[in-house]
Amino acid sequence: AVYEALYAENSSSLVIANNLASLIATHLSDDTSLARAEVIARRLRGTTQPAFQDTYGWIAFRRGNLDDALSHLEPAAAGLPEDPLAQFHLGKVYDALGRRAEAVKQMTLAIDLAGENTTLPQIIEAKTVLARLKTVTP
Repeated sequence: AVYEALYAENSSSLVIANNLASLIATHLSDDTSLARAEVIARRLRGTTQPAFQDTYGWIAFRRGNLDDALSHLEPAAAGLPEDPLAQFHLGKVYDALGRRAEAVKQMTLAIDLAGENTTLPQIIEAKTVLARLKTVTP
């Protein structure tokens, strides 16, 4: 609600747009919400700011645009090497693309970086994905 109000007051702010789009894409999964996140984040496409790349790439992934997601999430993960969620997002794209070894590496990294934050939904999912990937024959 706070970011909705801030966005209504100042929709030209990249930081506000990024944060609102990120919150929507992280916490909502219906098509209408994801489409709105995509519209808000459209201005982040092609940015060199890792946090903005992560937001845009994650929304692209959630909308099924894997190539666009990959082209934003690889540099985002490189630019945010200590961020477990950026690593998780890239791991999800690698998994969706069938790039098993890279997905295993990213999910392992995300889990390791999360440390004691093992109750984060993304880290719980990372563990599930990693377990599945390790049982699949390459």
